[in-house]
Amino acid sequence: LLLAVPSDGQVAAPASEFPIRTFFSVRSARPDATIPAILREQFEKDDGSPLKSVPVDLDGDGKDEKFVLCGVPTPAGAYQWLVFDPVRGVGKGVVAGAILFIGRESDGGYPRLETYWKQGGDMSVVTRYTYAKGRYARSGTRALSLWETSEFFRAKPVLDLDRELAEIK
Repeated sequence: LLLAVPSDGQVAAPASEFPIRTFFSVRSARPDATIPAILREQFEKDDGSPLKSVPVDLDGDGKDEKFVLCGVPTPAGAYQWLVFDPVRGVGKGVVAGAILFIGRESDGGYPRLETYWKQGGDMSVVTRYTYAKGRYARSGTRALSLWETSEFFRAKPVLDLDRELAEIK
């Protein structure tokens, strides 16, 4: 069985199984003195350093939730982010990753999330989160080889780091 390859040798990018609305990385996090210190308890570890956040209106109500970045990575090396609702003053779960993708599909009025981070060596990790019962919870995790990481990003729209948080068409 021969697989047809276009004459120029290029192979089409795989179809994305996670349609994204926007994305951001740790580069978008800014110092945020409005985050209540009590929320630090929701991180695995915390060093007391100034908290940073990325504001995003997740539920479409015109008010930003905040992804609060912890100064201490998880034991495996991923950045910790607390999804915080400043209007209600509650945390809505912790997600881990260096790049966070906000999906177009949602559960309970909140978009699905997908995170990516390089664990070390040749391995990367992709984790998906869904919203239920007032919190984000992990719904799946995959370890990726270098080739799988390449395919993962080929399936995404081009990620322009200067356009983080911009709507992706």
